[in-house]
Amino acid sequence: MVKCPACGEENIEGADQCSQCQTSLEFLSAPSPRSRLEQKLLRDRVSMLAPRQPVVVSPQEPIAEVLDLLVGQSIGCVLVVDSQRSQADRIVGIFSERDALLRLNTEWQSLGDRPVAEFMTPRPETIEATAQIAQALSKMDTGGYRHMPVTTGGVLTGVISIRDILDYITANLLTEVD
Repeated sequence: MVKCPACGEENIEGADQCSQCQTSLEFLSAPSPRSRLEQKLLRDRVSMLAPRQPVVVSPQEPIAEVLDLLVGQSIGCVLVVDSQRSQADRIVGIFSERDALLRLNTEWQSLGDRPVAEFMTPRPETIEATAQIAQALSKMDTGGYRHMPVTTGGVLTGVISIRDILDYITANLLTEVD
């Protein structure tokens, strides 16, 4: 059991907030790292993954042209950005290989003139470049994402993939073994 520091209520271990006063308890149940890799995941920041410059398209971009971009540049996603919105609200969606398979599938040729906005995943989760790599991994795992836009002060600055995190983990596992 975890005692709430605000009201003294006993709460179940791992509870996010107090059942009595709703105070956040997340900081009380943070597990301590058990290995050097876990320490690095908690210490190192998303910026260390060297987020790639995102390929951006407008919501009106024809889906056929977006598919050509994915294939032509050998990338897994494009970010859909609305230049009419304020800087902080510009990312309106993400369109990935998974969207192409699940939403277009064999109909892709007949849908080629339609805008990407009809097929994108709206309002994608983002991560700040200063966030812990562990936080990015958690968000990607929980949401089932393979790509995540990276922001700096709320402004789009890059994109990471689960492969970037796996490469980071692999490199750090190899250094632990040596």
